Amino acid sequence: MTDRIVLAARNNARWCDAVARSHGVVCTTDALAWTASSRTPPYYPDAVTLSPEVGEYDVLARIDDSDGCSVKDSWSRLDLTMEDFARLVVGEWVWLDPSAPVPAPAGPSWSRVDSPEAMADWVRAWASDPDAEAILRPSLLDEPGVHVLGARASDDPMSSFASGAVVNVTGEVAGLGNVFSRDGDAERAWATAAAAARTVTDGLPLVGWEAGASVEAAVAAGCERLGPLSVWLK
Repeated sequence: MTDRIVLAARNNARWCDAVARSHGVVCTTDALAWTASSRTPPYYPDAVTLSPEVGEYDVLARIDDSDGCSVKDSWSRLDLTMEDFARLVVGEWVWLDPSAPVPAPAGPSWSRVDSPEAMADWVRAWASDPDAEAILRPSLLDEPGVHVLGARASDDPMSSFASGAVVNVTGEVAGLGNVFSRDGDAERAWATAAAAARTVTDGLPLVGWEAGASVEAAVAAGCERLGPLSVWLK
């Protein structure tokens, strides 16, 4: 499964890169890791490991590892406790093969978010708190391969978004993330988001990572589990 995790981790790092750059953060990517030169926006790491061979200090030497630093350990192999990090999240990479059946979404149709005004509406529906509304900026709509998708609460184009997701196409795979549903039904949200994502990914596998109940929601939608990852926070 290592090759699939490499693809998933690199896809995720590309999305982290896009979000960080939208906030003016300078980023670097090589065979070992993606790293940010300064603190990234909330919920986004300062580093993502891209090789199972990377060591703790290979990563920490490249970033500001002061309080508030976070590292996405893509193979859950690092031990950062010696540098006063705590394991904040344990999740799993997931993979949805193009051949896996996904039910057609019920309810209002999904469409691509294509204007700053619609993006603002989508972000308000996605954000868990008012501070989170500043994280995903309209400039992300101009990123190559990025598709912000959503379904409004009704066919009224002025109604609020009821569900949504971000698709990030990077070569051999398409990342599916930021999946949400205002009604809290994680299984339906993942299944409908996957079906909508397939309309813009031209038959590519969908990859992503989830934690807790969201892992089961992804598996219920047809995803395979690839392996664990950890997010460390200092």
